[in-house]
Amino acid sequence: MTEIAEEFFPAPSRLRALTGGPAHGPVVFLHGGIPGVTPYCAGAHLWSSCLPLFVRDRRVIALDLPGSGGSALGEGFRIDTVGRAVLALIEAARLGPVHLVGSDQGGLVALWLALEAPARVRSATVVSGPTPTATGDGLENLTLAYPPLPLWSRASQAWALDRLSYARGHIDDVLLERCVACAEGAPHQEAVKRAAEGAQARFMASAAAAKARLYETCREAGVTRPVQLVWGTHDPLTTLNHGMVLYQMIAQQQRATHFHLLNRTGALPFREEPQEFHHMVAAFQDGVAAEGG
Repeated sequence: MTEIAEEFFPAPSRLRALTGGPAHGPVVFLHGGIPGVTPYCAGAHLWSSCLPLFVRDRRVIALDLPGSGGSALGEGFRIDTVGRAVLALIEAARLGPVHLVGSDQGGLVALWLALEAPARVRSATVVSGPTPTATGDGLENLTLAYPPLPLWSRASQAWALDRLSYARGHIDDVLLERCVACAEGAPHQEAVKRAAEGAQARFMASAAAAKARLYETCREAGVTRPVQLVWGTHDPLTTLNHGMVLYQMIAQQQRATHFHLLNRTGALPFREEPQEFHHMVAAFQDGVAAEGG
């Protein structure tokens, strides 16, 4: 089995990644979560269940996004600033056109990159979560409200991950130990400080702007890169209808748009059903490559 190693990319700021696989077909994984706000510490480690499957036949770069894991917060956590950091990494590492796989907030970053730098993006896979979808004046989602104290302790993060999941079998000691280590790191501590200074409001404003741009593009010229949506049937943070509406908007102008469901999974379907997730995403990416994408 191909090994997965830790690597640091210096440009434009220090970004940590888990990397592996052959040199061709690069896939960049973008996790969800808002650093300093979400009650579990996200990072490249969230993808650990499925990465060994992808590295068999394609290059994998699973990033700690700014403010998470071992990656410095830099300009802050907004859709545009994170997107620019990922784009700078793609260009500095000379990765060429990449497949993007983003969960929740990372999914909106993937779509932002598909609009901002289509020449650098081969395809975008959006995995569950409410951030990329249309939002209205519905009831507030309370799934992660009132986490146990102290925040970001092992018990508190285990509670949050359990709340996001259909079944808790994927929440093992390795995952929790990495989450706790991330909570103790300087990037997370800086993110917590900035969150207290209003960083969450700035992120939400950036997400609204990114979605407005996406929806306008869908109505007009359309997204030029192939898009795949992968939704968990029991995601407590969003609904199948939200995912289907997003699919319909993108598919109006982009015929290479796919919508797939992973049965009996929550907000982290790539952890709960890694084999099925890999099969869906790898088949989509291979199909894009076969058609010259």
